[in-house]
Amino acid sequence: MFSRTGRWVVIVAVVSAILLALVSCQQAAAPLPAPTAQVVERVVTQVVEKVVETKQTVVVEKLVEKPVLITPTPAPTTAGSDMAADQTIKYVTRGFSRLDPASEGGFGRFAISHMWMPLFLRDNKGQLQPWLATGYEVSADGLTYTIHINPKAVWSDGSPVTAKEAKDYWTYGLDPNACKGCYLAVTVGWDLVKGAKDVAAGKSQDLSGVIAKDDKTIEFQLISPDPIFVNKLALFDTGFAKMEDVNKGPNYASDGTARVNGPFMVKVWDLDKKQYEIVQNPKWWGDKKPTITRIVAQEAPDENVSFIQWQNNEVDVAFWLSNIRERLRKDQADTFVNIPYATNLYFPLWLTLAPMDDLNVRKALVHAVDWDKAIAAAWEGARNDRVMKTHLTPELQCYKKDNWPEWGYDPAKAKQELAASKYGTPDKLGKIRVSTGGMSPNYIRTAEIMTEQWKTNLGITDVEIKPGSLDAWGQDKASVQVHRESWGATIPDAANMIQGLYQYYSDPTQNGGQGLKDDELAKMLASLTTMKRDDPKYCDAVQQAEAKLLGNYYFLPMIWDVYEYNFKPWIKNRNANVDNNWYTLLDMYVAKH
Repeated sequence: MFSRTGRWVVIVAVVSAILLALVSCQQAAAPLPAPTAQVVERVVTQVVEKVVETKQTVVVEKLVEKPVLITPTPAPTTAGSDMAADQTIKYVTRGFSRLDPASEGGFGRFAISHMWMPLFLRDNKGQLQPWLATGYEVSADGLTYTIHINPKAVWSDGSPVTAKEAKDYWTYGLDPNACKGCYLAVTVGWDLVKGAKDVAAGKSQDLSGVIAKDDKTIEFQLISPDPIFVNKLALFDTGFAKMEDVNKGPNYASDGTARVNGPFMVKVWDLDKKQYEIVQNPKWWGDKKPTITRIVAQEAPDENVSFIQWQNNEVDVAFWLSNIRERLRKDQADTFVNIPYATNLYFPLWLTLAPMDDLNVRKALVHAVDWDKAIAAAWEGARNDRVMKTHLTPELQCYKKDNWPEWGYDPAKAKQELAASKYGTPDKLGKIRVSTGGMSPNYIRTAEIMTEQWKTNLGITDVEIKPGSLDAWGQDKASVQVHRESWGATIPDAANMIQGLYQYYSDPTQNGGQGLKDDELAKMLASLTTMKRDDPKYCDAVQQAEAKLLGNYYFLPMIWDVYEYNFKPWIKNRNANVDNNWYTLLDMYVAKH
């Protein structure tokens, strides 16, 4: 995927993904189906001065717990005589948003790390590979990380990529007043970087813990050790753009003039005209050149339409979120590529709006629904074993079954809870508005079943459901109390996932502010995120924090989803990582068909 012939300076320890396999804080959980691609890794467990291997030299200066940078496994198939004349990939999914690393929240993830490169790239096992950076060092106390940008790295206009440009962009991405609708502050988990909290709170413009030591060297200074910090530097959100481009406005990448530092660049990304095309960057500086020449992306909000496109071979890759993909499971199983992403699909409740401002009302709405039967019906039996009963999915370290306090279908309890609320009776709740956050029949049917059970078990009748996005509500958009959203562990780390959820839903700048507030939980999380993942007390602490979060009853559950891409057989060397990124894109090609 990414070949290097020079030296790397790295300091070796244990990647969080390896810890998940080694640490047994609780009973082992069944893993998601894993792709078959293999990687080679090596963990040094004692202090050595230098290790010399054929074809690759690794200098190990001191022993500190940290992930290994691996050499990417060569592609299983090299493009050759079977290569098609046209190396265009046609990709379809529900829809797209503006392209900007710090604001990317969904369907642009497939290639964004190949345009604006994060420092490292992860494979489908979560292991780190050199990407924009060649390697890093970490101090013995775990408070200082030194990152080395590849000296060859240039932008698509030929100008050098510099450390200062990275710092300037990250400062922008963390600042809620500058980067509107951005996720960098809440999903990347940079709280422990000096100055980051104040920037994210809009109090400062000084990201003091990021220092450009020279043009190609970045130093991160932390306020306390973070066992998974370097993994955060592989997140797609941490790729960076030139601020000269960003300052043109939120849609700076739409016309293809935005400069990139990766192997691909934008030709057009026009949200109004629905035109999306990515092409090769002619100034790509890496040793390996891509075979794919362009990617044409298409929107199809109705997945029935994209399914017909798939059947007619009008597209090469599809990303579906509904049960429509189950039609392919039997006869086209080889088209599925698992995205190793622990995902929640659910309906968050807006606690700032009546009647969701009352905990007893929220509990009543959850306890009045038989979620096992509701999901079985809405998802036609395809997700019976994936009913969401906790935030942590069975694939994650520290997963604990039934960790949601008082979870379960109990209509009698639900009636008591509604009666104990400040509203007392269903007629005093006012209208409850539900947005399905998409046109998926499974989302819509789940909403219909749960509201029908509210009617049957609680007498709640004033409910309105609107499929699609929040914009479908027009002037009533700000009055919608029930949204449909998703959350996933972009770093497969339990503490990071719980912290991210709380940070997002307690942040007043996100979606207008959901209103979650739990000071005791905030204190728990502050100590939890710095714990070593092999600490015998770590899983207990995670489970207590998760139970505290779930005890707020701030959402209605749906499923732990399993994300997948479907690739036509002629797309070779395809694979995906936890970022939903086609991390093998440099190796991919279109075969004759």
